[in-house]
Amino acid sequence: MEDKSLRPNVSVITVCRNPGRDIIKTMKSILAQDYSDFEYIIQDGGSDDGTLDLIRDYKKKFKKKGIRVSLISESDDGIYDGMNKAVSRSLGTWINFMNAGDCFYSATVLSDIFNRSNYPNAAILYGDAVECEYGRYYMFRKAFDKIEERMPFSHQSAFINRELMSRYPYKTCYRIGADYDFLLSMYKKGFFFRDTGVITCIISKNGVSSLKLYDTYMETLKIRNSHGIDGPTAAELTIRLRQMKVKQFVMDYFPDYIKKMIRYFQLKIRKQNAPLTIPEWERSA
Repeated sequence: MEDKSLRPNVSVITVCRNPGRDIIKTMKSILAQDYSDFEYIIQDGGSDDGTLDLIRDYKKKFKKKGIRVSLISESDDGIYDGMNKAVSRSLGTWINFMNAGDCFYSATVLSDIFNRSNYPNAAILYGDAVECEYGRYYMFRKAFDKIEERMPFSHQSAFINRELMSRYPYKTCYRIGADYDFLLSMYKKGFFFRDTGVITCIISKNGVSSLKLYDTYMETLKIRNSHGIDGPTAAELTIRLRQMKVKQFVMDYFPDYIKKMIRYFQLKIRKQNAPLTIPEWERSA
């Protein structure tokens, strides 16, 4: 019989394929945590770019610190299939997904959250996220009250009850927004979400959902429709898609210095100021 007292409180999971050196700052930020009751699982999709050698070097550092670390490299059917596989191997009470290239905001994130409470009534915890785009840092505009419209918070800032994830795995028919579908499903089922108020992570805006605006938007509409949420009218959809076409053109063809200027003015207008303290592993990446 398994000794439950040996289970870690948190399972931090990185799902990746050929991230190269981007995974280093992710591992540095996890290794730096001053909280010890967690395990680290790397679910690799069959990298052939030298990533596995980098991970094996860092595995020694995790083991030296007494942190349980697992590396699994095998083919999968996309990132959400990899996430589901990693959850099935996890032991923690809480699951956090930290993508390769993203990182914890500080060395005290886990202790700031889990030394405070064991959150007996919560199914999903979430915090704040700092986004990095074109060398600028700004706060993710989380808004739990808008969960029926969009992703309410960054999934890297979330800690999800493992039993819940095991019962309701990600739907792999969604290639970009399965995490949004999961959160919306849990919300509709009445599970309790709790805002920890902790700045949890720094995320890169180089992910699929950030680069494929049209695909992301259309899949979001599909997910909302599957949950009985009304979509835009035909006229509203036409306007929205035109706007998205312009944004995608800017992203694909404008030089970076112009995109940086556009982002700078957007941040000023939205007042998405980020904290000035950026950790060493982010600055040196």
